[in-house]
Amino acid sequence: MKRLCILVWAWLGMATGWAQTATSLGAVTADLELGGMASSADQLPFWLRANQYGIVPLQGPFATLRGGIRREYQTDSNATRQRRFDWGAGAYGVVNAGATKQFWLPELYAKVRYGQVELWAGRRRELYGIGDSTLSSGFVIWSGNALPIPKVQLQTPNFVPIGGFLKKILAFRVGYAHGWFNAPYIQGALFHQKYIYGRFGKPHWPFKIYAGLNHQVQWGGYADYLLSSPFAVYGRLPSSFQDYVSLVLGRYPKDLVNNQQTTFDGENRVGNHIGSIDYAVEWISPRLNTLFYYQHLYEDASGVVLINFPDGLWGLRVRNRTVGPARRFRWKAAVVEWLSTTNQSGPVFDQTAQYQGADNYFNHGQYREGWSYFSRTIGTPFIAPRADYTARVREYIGGGFFPNNRVNVWYLGLEAAAHQVQLSARASFSRNYGTFNEPYSPPFEQFSALLSAQYSFSHLNHTTLAVSLAYDQGELYPRQTGGFLSIKKNW
Repeated sequence: MKRLCILVWAWLGMATGWAQTATSLGAVTADLELGGMASSADQLPFWLRANQYGIVPLQGPFATLRGGIRREYQTDSNATRQRRFDWGAGAYGVVNAGATKQFWLPELYAKVRYGQVELWAGRRRELYGIGDSTLSSGFVIWSGNALPIPKVQLQTPNFVPIGGFLKKILAFRVGYAHGWFNAPYIQGALFHQKYIYGRFGKPHWPFKIYAGLNHQVQWGGYADYLLSSPFAVYGRLPSSFQDYVSLVLGRYPKDLVNNQQTTFDGENRVGNHIGSIDYAVEWISPRLNTLFYYQHLYEDASGVVLINFPDGLWGLRVRNRTVGPARRFRWKAAVVEWLSTTNQSGPVFDQTAQYQGADNYFNHGQYREGWSYFSRTIGTPFIAPRADYTARVREYIGGGFFPNNRVNVWYLGLEAAAHQVQLSARASFSRNYGTFNEPYSPPFEQFSALLSAQYSFSHLNHTTLAVSLAYDQGELYPRQTGGFLSIKKNW
């Protein structure tokens, strides 16, 4: 550990030295970050790992070098509007060295835009849902907790108002994507995604209403573990164009069983379907911006018709709009959230019923690692893979890849600033009930917290020093304290 600290501090010194001579690249921006992370136990604390796009390993200590470069869309000569046609690209890479050695590319993409429509391909760090994107505990379906999935996507990146007699009171955002679910445990699996969101109210109105949904499907692929499974034909899952049309429309296939699919697909629709139906109201006053939101989780028809209510993520975000002297302490935002996943449309799975129950969130019979990518949860980080938990929790050998998908979580996030320091804090308390198949009795409790500070150097333009301290206490994760230290330069 001493050797690691010396190495990190040496790198920090070099980064500080050459940062002074950096010049702006104009339309192109770049960043480089050098840091290290360690904890009092071998496993790193929860809030140092969660919602980091899969770039923080489970085990520490380690040193990390992160850097990115990107070209964003440009504005016209008077800098008041974007060009009608434009292009952009980005790349972001991470090297970790220490207890865990890794190289990741969480971003590598190119994009073009014509008017309000954008087409992009590659990997991008994204969130899906309506909520606070900076302080949230993690959106329920797509939280930024896992490495991004490579895909091609056509979308409207911003809300597009509808003119005519509606007078731009209504606006919408839509997206449609095809991706490659190239996780290590299965070959040739594919990915489908679409979303549509609406907004009632013009951008300058103080009160606005939002609603919409996203829909994701894992489909196709081959795996050796499926060779002896009743859920696949010779280890392969349905992947024809007709299967694609069925899963896009969410309909049952024409045949209950054929030479490409088993009764599992015939009775449950092709692929692993998952998504959220989102609602939000926003109120903007001269002093505050307040957003109340609900992301309702669904995995089948019972979730779509809200039989599993109140499961999902409930949140309240309040942001301070007042501007005071830079030297004074100023609170910037507060988020309170409640995550519930205990209903799951009831404890009994009845194949003959219209709504079958026992939804068993994020687990799946065909996809062994369920709603995860490279062994990280794609949705809320509070439904974690078995490997993340302590040996005591892993003694419950049932429950699947996600043995704890019935949780109640209370969460608080805070953000403030003082002079050149940006401050943030996160704290969560959860009760964890396991699954309906194998419940925890009594439930396991877990408290996790994080304090972070970023200091901007006045004599080194666009250079910041970041410090984070995290703490875990409970039964899911080892009792531990951990920290992260880094220096970052932006151009």
